[in-house]
Amino acid sequence: MSVTLNHVGLPRDAYKGAATTLCAGCGHNSITNHMIKALYELGVEPHMLAKMSGIGCSSKTPAYFVESAHGFNGVHGRMPALTTGAQLTATPPRSGWGSSCT
Repeated sequence: MSVTLNHVGLPRDAYKGAATTLCAGCGHNSITNHMIKALYELGVEPHMLAKMSGIGCSSKTPAYFVESAHGFNGVHGRMPALTTGAQLTATPPRSGWGSSCT
């Protein structure tokens, strides 16, 4: 059985994280699966990814994809500012993905 690799040489499983504990109907799992798919297809290197989240259900989201990436939980409603600050000050530049629960 062969495993398909993306253009940076990683299998799709490299972008998965811990098993979810979120409710099946809340939508977070679908969003996480789409994020995994996009990161794999774009070939984002996990060590170049910063996962940002707020409080509430979304605070668990960084654990559900790309375990080897960086993660940060901030206060509710501050993800745009925190993600922007992280992007502006990261050396070398990183990809920033945020999630927030409203």
